[in-house]
Amino acid sequence: MFGNKLAKIEKLTAKKNAAGLIPLTANKSEEIRLAAIRGLGACDSDDAFNTLVPLVHDASAAVRKAAVSALAETGRPASRVHIEHQMHVEKDAQVIAAMQNTLRRIKDNR
Repeated sequence: MFGNKLAKIEKLTAKKNAAGLIPLTANKSEEIRLAAIRGLGACDSDDAFNTLVPLVHDASAAVRKAAVSALAETGRPASRVHIEHQMHVEKDAQVIAAMQNTLRRIKDNR
């Protein structure tokens, strides 16, 4: 069952179809959510960016980490403000490390 959705996510990502990926970020399966979030990182659209930003505050540390990494993939400087804000309240060491890496990548892309 998940294999079908994962294959669908791969196809949507290859087509940079943010509209198809966005609903999958709310799936019950964290594996599906994470795959969809990674896919959104490859999409160059406002909808993808606007979906990723609130996921930086998600209850799941894995989702927060994936969202931060996906924001880095978008290369949008506007990501910086959202990530810096969340760093002040983030408690998970792995998420903080991902945030620091993302901030460095955003800085290097300027």
